[in-house]
Amino acid sequence: MENGVFINGIEYVPKAEIPELTDERLKDALQQLVTMQYFKIAHKAIPQAWDVLNALAPELAKLCSEDPHAAYVRMHGSED
Repeated sequence: MENGVFINGIEYVPKAEIPELTDERLKDALQQLVTMQYFKIAHKAIPQAWDVLNALAPELAKLCSEDPHAAYVRMHGSED
């Protein structure tokens, strides 16, 4: 009742379904983070994206800082 809103006597409670973090979803997230670093996409959130990449996969973040191309190929396969 604390978080709900009553409209015409019916309680509406905001709910969010958060899917389980599967290996496939984690891989997709890491691919996106590496892509941001590889292409140096200009956005003010790049430092935060770097922090997330480093928190999720420190070895991949290290590779990305030393050789962004190798990290990109590692996550996406060949460039073709």
